[in-house]
Amino acid sequence: MRATTTEITLRRVLAWLRWSGLDITPQLQRQVLQAMTDALADNPPDLFGACLGRLAADTGLPPRATAPALSRGSIAYGDY
Repeated sequence: MRATTTEITLRRVLAWLRWSGLDITPQLQRQVLQAMTDALADNPPDLFGACLGRLAADTGLPPRATAPALSRGSIAYGDY
């Protein structure tokens, strides 16, 4: 069964917040769910952007144009 747009967006928003350095607390999760509820009522073409826009004022989230800091990762090919 495929995930709905709302499920995918919820995962993306929570990941964005975590990568932006915020702790995913129960209060923040409630704010995210409320932002999604409000955004869904408007039926925006970009649900992710609408949710981030609604959260920006409440959480101090950086604007959408500003991406979370990049961190180096590994795809585990082994030692060089």
